[in-house]
Amino acid sequence: MSAQELDDDRPRRRNLTCAATGLLGGAGLGAVAAVFVPGGPALIGACALAGGVVSRAIASRISADDWDPDPLASRRSYVGTRSPDDDDAPAR
Repeated sequence: MSAQELDDDRPRRRNLTCAATGLLGGAGLGAVAAVFVPGGPALIGACALAGGVVSRAIASRISADDWDPDPLASRRSYVGTRSPDDDDAPAR
């Protein structure tokens, strides 16, 4: 493994972000559902757990480059930077 692969923490950040988002989203949906259905804390916990599991499953399908593109690997020039300069052309 190269040093860059060892220092690349994009997959770890993706997994943590998706897990936190799923847990908080699930807990929020559980809190809303607990207003209408009895069993509040258990329902909030169950929905948070389900949200965390689902978000981790989704995170495994997102590549590290899609999540956070490596700026060093994708150095592309802007449109038109390699074209000839038309301003220096003689007037016709």
